Amino acid sequence: MRKQGYASNEYGTLKEVLMCLPEKMKIQKPLNEAQKKYKKENINQDKALRQHEMLRNTLEANGVNVRLLPVSQDKDLPEQVFTRDLGFTSDKGIFLGKMNEKIRKPEINLVKNWLSEENWSYEELQNGSLECGDLLIDGNIVFIGKSNRTTEAAIKEIETLFFDKKIVVFPIGDKYLHLDCVFNIISPGMAILHPDAFSKEDVRRISMHYRTLRVDDKEQFHLATNILSIGNDTVISLPENKRVNKHLKQWGMEVIEVDLSEIIKSGGAFRCVTFPLIKY
Repeated sequence: MRKQGYASNEYGTLKEVLMCLPEKMKIQKPLNEAQKKYKKENINQDKALRQHEMLRNTLEANGVNVRLLPVSQDKDLPEQVFTRDLGFTSDKGIFLGKMNEKIRKPEINLVKNWLSEENWSYEELQNGSLECGDLLIDGNIVFIGKSNRTTEAAIKEIETLFFDKKIVVFPIGDKYLHLDCVFNIISPGMAILHPDAFSKEDVRRISMHYRTLRVDDKEQFHLATNILSIGNDTVISLPENKRVNKHLKQWGMEVIEVDLSEIIKSGGAFRCVTFPLIKY
């Protein structure tokens, strides 16, 4: 019997997750604002590996089964650590997206091979491009960021596949990499938001549905929204985002701080490096 992925929201209890070691992580042609800033300094791979190991250990200590996607040996794929972009898991199972950047397109075949070898069921999107940092699910609502990485054709396909859900599209333009860099749902009725990324009307719509913790430009650059909810009102967050972590604790959240400072130089944090396979 093939294994079936499952997740109905962003804040359920994380049971199994797919990650990839940052063994070949580096900034080649800058693809986002963070990479532009750190291009000259680039990535200390040894430090990135240590931080990634600490995150994996933290997840495993909290009952999460961490699976590792093999690092490509025949292709130079410096973004492979960011497994979240490859696909998403829903109450209909696992779906694989389509990468927009040429440097990332080979990653899809690698994750397809892994899923097949490990006997997981999955479906592939066929139209346009969708990097799944642009997609968040909360029960009967699917939020999609229309960005440089996610196109109208892919959004239309999601609307067809999830005809029984409300699809909410937020245009975020080219300044921000993905939706989860400016908006994240952390528990029922609570979210983190960088309001400058959205129209006033979209901020109003979000605020009507969620109690929002708003972050400023500096906090957004340090990926304060890109935390990982692992269930039971527990999140993993960067220690440098002190104000955000303080407010989350005041909201009753347990905040586990893990240093991911080397990896975020490439523009992604905890949500970006984790592809949930099972989340109840």
